[in-house]
Amino acid sequence: MNLHALPKRLCAIAILCFLLVAAVAFAGIKNVAVVVSAGSKLSDVPLADLTKLCRGVQKTWPDGKNFTLVMKDPESPEMRVAAQKLFGAAPGEIKALIAKLNESRVIVKIVDNDEDVLRTVEATLGAAGIVDVYSINSSVKVLRIDGKLPFDLGYALKGN
Repeated sequence: MNLHALPKRLCAIAILCFLLVAAVAFAGIKNVAVVVSAGSKLSDVPLADLTKLCRGVQKTWPDGKNFTLVMKDPESPEMRVAAQKLFGAAPGEIKALIAKLNESRVIVKIVDNDEDVLRTVEATLGAAGIVDVYSINSSVKVLRIDGKLPFDLGYALKGN
């Protein structure tokens, strides 16, 4: 056995382990976008206003339309970061918070997949949805948050 080659092999193994851990850690993180119906006059919303709407502090958009958020399971890996930022709750508390918010009027609709998010946003007056950016179609438009789009540096709902 060549002892001089051992450090190189250990280094290569360490790099492979790091890459494997990184791939597993980031597998669930996706770039998400907040979308509204294509006909909406909204184009930009401050994150602070969006969180007020999601938490039920504010019930309507500036134009007076009732706010409804449509999303997939808020505790799923791809929704977790956005849900934590929008609801200000720990991962295990988000579903209970949503249930409490929905007691008097449905503020948050949880659907099974991105296609259902898009369909519900298009059909529900005042709805906003959270979807994977690669699911966006012409029935919706992406809402800027604090002037930024999902791939912009500093976008509020990024996973990192």
